Amino acid sequence: MEMQLNTKRLKIYRNSRAWSQSQLAEVSGLSLRTIQRIEKTGVASQESVKSLAAVYECTITELITKKTPLKMKNKFHFNKISLKAKIIHLSILLPAFSIALYLFLMDHDSIAWVNILRDLIFSSSISEQRLGKISFLILVLVVGLPALIPGFVYDFINKQGIFEKSYD
Repeated sequence: MEMQLNTKRLKIYRNSRAWSQSQLAEVSGLSLRTIQRIEKTGVASQESVKSLAAVYECTITELITKKTPLKMKNKFHFNKISLKAKIIHLSILLPAFSIALYLFLMDHDSIAWVNILRDLIFSSSISEQRLGKISFLILVLVVGLPALIPGFVYDFINKQGIFEKSYD
């Protein structure tokens, strides 16, 4: 039975290992012509797919092209965020994080919730230095993540960036 493979993914896997098609043929036990045909057409037998999956140390399903409706092909690519969304992220994140960081470093009472949250989650037997780092990370997450939401909403409303339809 022939299977349809994702040719882009196959090439990415091979290139990430810096292999030529000849090297892949040697490692997989397939002929060079078979490798060339599979990478060109994406059509392969089950045995060839099993060999490639074993060589690439992945599952067969990772190599197979998924026949999904175009609506389902919207993939989350963080690097595809629109420029306007990035500006929105930074214009909210920088002031909010600067204020929170200042209050944290000055050990202001309004930031006491960070240490309370930290103590609820983590053991008090952790060193004071690590507890301080954990508090800082909690602050970054609690202030930083919500600051990303408006940019994502902008992209969603305008169907841009990560919400742009992908037809690959």
